[in-house]
Amino acid sequence: MPCTVTSDRGTNWGRWGDDDERGTANLLTPEAVLAACARPTSGRVYELGIELRRDAPVGGNRIPPLHFMTQDGGDFAALGRHDWGTADDYLVLATQGTTHVDGLAHVWSGGLLYNGFPFTEVRSSGAGRLGLEKLGGLVASAHLLDFTHLRGEDATEITADLVDAMFADRGTSPNPGDALLFRTGWMDEALRSTPTEGGFPVVAASMGEWLGDHDIAIVGADNIAVEATGRRGVLPPLHKVLVRDLGVTMIELLDLRRPGEDHVQSGLLVVAPLRISRGVGSPVNPLLVI
Repeated sequence: MPCTVTSDRGTNWGRWGDDDERGTANLLTPEAVLAACARPTSGRVYELGIELRRDAPVGGNRIPPLHFMTQDGGDFAALGRHDWGTADDYLVLATQGTTHVDGLAHVWSGGLLYNGFPFTEVRSSGAGRLGLEKLGGLVASAHLLDFTHLRGEDATEITADLVDAMFADRGTSPNPGDALLFRTGWMDEALRSTPTEGGFPVVAASMGEWLGDHDIAIVGADNIAVEATGRRGVLPPLHKVLVRDLGVTMIELLDLRRPGEDHVQSGLLVVAPLRISRGVGSPVNPLLVI
């Protein structure tokens, strides 16, 4: 059984039971889903996943996607068959290389995963606890927070004060179970054929407490790790709070260019992680409907 922490308000351990393996996805109740489905007014759909191609931006030391054709038109032409044919292909990619969700088995600290499960549950055969097959589909109200105006050589962190100010300007606030998607401008440059130099804002580690207080279910960004990852070999502090302590689903390497350029502020977010048995991450192509 996991080691439940109930006295520390900074965790969600035990909140949904000692055996919970979904974390804040539990906040996506039928009522929250129906409220999210009521948000769209135009029917416009934005794809938030980047194209899976050999020159796609990837996170960390992972390799770009590899796409192989195993059956194509040339095969049929060689046989003299021109009337009909079929094509088939394979895709090889890191589950957390391109646009993806971090599973709750992705991060541990102090020898413990989310909800107090021991890190030894994650073995070469996969995650015995908190595997991607436990997460389920994610349907939520999403808020797009555009902080591209902070980019530059002296780019600052995205803090709770800045987020509060942005919501105050909109005259709204997030509800429990909502998703926050941060646009920093990093992906804009990563997808350019000739990217320009410059720094980009990142979500501050101090935002962890704010996100927990507001019961945010999903946190995503258009960069590699949402936060500044710090030194190699050091646990990213915001990941520790969100994934390990709170059980928040994180989405990284989003493409938020088009909704950002259209000044979209909110909408219906639909995310369907692959049901990877014992997986610790999954490629996704999230949809934002406004």
